[in-house]
Amino acid sequence: MDSLNQHPAIVLAGQHNDGKLRTISDKEWEAEILVQGRPMVEYVVDALRQSGRVSPIVVVGPPQLALHDVIWADLHDDMLENVISGLGAVEDPAVLIATADIPLLTAYIVNAFLDHADPHYDVLYPVIERSVIEAKFPEARRTYVRLTDGTFTGGNLFMVRKEAVIRSQWTVRELLSHRKSPMRLASDIGIMTLVRWLVGKLSLGDAERRMKALLGIEGKALPFQYPEVGVDVDKPEDWILANKWLSQTDQSSFLVP
Repeated sequence: MDSLNQHPAIVLAGQHNDGKLRTISDKEWEAEILVQGRPMVEYVVDALRQSGRVSPIVVVGPPQLALHDVIWADLHDDMLENVISGLGAVEDPAVLIATADIPLLTAYIVNAFLDHADPHYDVLYPVIERSVIEAKFPEARRTYVRLTDGTFTGGNLFMVRKEAVIRSQWTVRELLSHRKSPMRLASDIGIMTLVRWLVGKLSLGDAERRMKALLGIEGKALPFQYPEVGVDVDKPEDWILANKWLSQTDQSSFLVP
């Protein structure tokens, strides 16, 4: 391992299993749900570790997950609080963040993302074109957004600058507090931005500029060619897909494409 070329990573593993996945598992936490006999979160932690470029690994989740060689950060009921908690456990300015529900993640994909991670951006966020998802996982059902650049879904692996996230957290909280008020949320986003999106005239660049205006941070949407980061397991059909894929895949090959 090259100690001079390491990136800290946070794994968000604090989602209670009180949604749709409850029908396939009675585990208390989604990260605990077994996929091919292993908790989902283990696949994510292993992919980060086996990349050879990630250390330390901070887990924001219940210690009962029984993961080894990780740093535990305090768990909260709020997603943003969990991100801040994880950031408080690392000193590096740039941090990789992954959710615990992407068991198809591999070390090769982690490295591919890091190869494209421009440290000059406050937030680097992968977006996956619909055709890329459907070419590899035709049965996957994702939520897509149509832009002038293509039709995309978001990924669950991203890079952030610690200072920028902490600085913008109060603005993010305010925006989240408006999510149940369509008029206030529309005002936050901007009426013209919404209109351009509705008529199919909004681009990735437009979205990046609006993020900067709203939050004061430099964000970059990275078109990414590995659909695994966009296939999170939050519904029974996702769990079936992940089980099927992993049962047919030699996991010793996860270090290569």
